[in-house]
Amino acid sequence: MDILVILEGANGAIHRISKEAVAAGQALGKDLDQKVSILAFGKDSDNIAKEASSFNTDEVLLVKDDNLNSYSADAYAETIKQVVEKELPKFVIMGYSYLVRDFFPKVSARLQKPLITDVVGFKITGGKTLFVKQVLHGKLTVDIESKVEGPVLVGFQSAAYSADNLENGSAEIRTVEVTLDPTQLKTTSEEPFQEETGGVDLTSAEKIVSIGRGIGKEENLVIVTDIATALNAEVGASRPIVDSGWLPSSHQVGSSGQ
Repeated sequence: MDILVILEGANGAIHRISKEAVAAGQALGKDLDQKVSILAFGKDSDNIAKEASSFNTDEVLLVKDDNLNSYSADAYAETIKQVVEKELPKFVIMGYSYLVRDFFPKVSARLQKPLITDVVGFKITGGKTLFVKQVLHGKLTVDIESKVEGPVLVGFQSAAYSADNLENGSAEIRTVEVTLDPTQLKTTSEEPFQEETGGVDLTSAEKIVSIGRGIGKEENLVIVTDIATALNAEVGASRPIVDSGWLPSSHQVGSSGQ
C-alpha cells in the first residue's frame, strides 16, 4: 500500500476536513504515481465507507468493532496502528481536526514513526517528498522531510486542500479485522457537548464574515448577516461583541473562541 487516508465522521457522513485530506492524498498520489486507499471506522462506519467508495481511490478499508462506536483515543489509536502494521502504507494522512489532534500523536508513539502536523502542502524535490508546515502562527513555512524508513504520519491543516478538487470514481470496500482489548481502553467519551441548539460550528465553515468593535452598535448586525447570507458564509465575532450579548458565544473567533 502506498498512501492511506483515514476518515473522520461527522453526523453520519464524512467530515469536511477528511474530504480535504482525500483530495490531498489524491494530489500526492498523482505526483508520486502512487495508489491511494481510504480507512473508515467508528460510528456509522458503513455509511462513511459507502460514501468514500465514490471517490477515485484504489480501495476503501472498513473496520467494524463495537469498541469504536463511541470515541476513545486508545481505541482509535490502536485500530490505526494495527491497520498500518498489516497494510504497510508509505504515508498515513488525516485532516488535522481537534479530534485528530487528540489521538494521532498516540498512533505516532505506538508505531514509533514521525508525525508531521499542520501541513499545508508538499513538494517533490530531487526524489524527496517534503511536507510544507506553517510555524510561528503562519508567519513562516518550513519544508520537512522524514528521515525514518516506513510510514510517515501527516496531519493536513483545515482548508489546505479544497474538497471541491476531490476526484470521484469507484472503489471496492474491503473489511479489515482488528483486535481491541476493552481492558486496555483507558478512556471513553460521552456524546459531543453542544452548548446551545442551533449553535454554529465555525471550524467547519468554508467562509466567515467576522466583526469586532468597528460594527459600532447592535443594530448594525443586520448589515453583516445580510452580507454573510449573500456569501453563503457564517458570522464570526470578537470577544467584545459576544461579551456585549450581541451574538452567542458559538460565533466567537480568535484565541478565546473557535
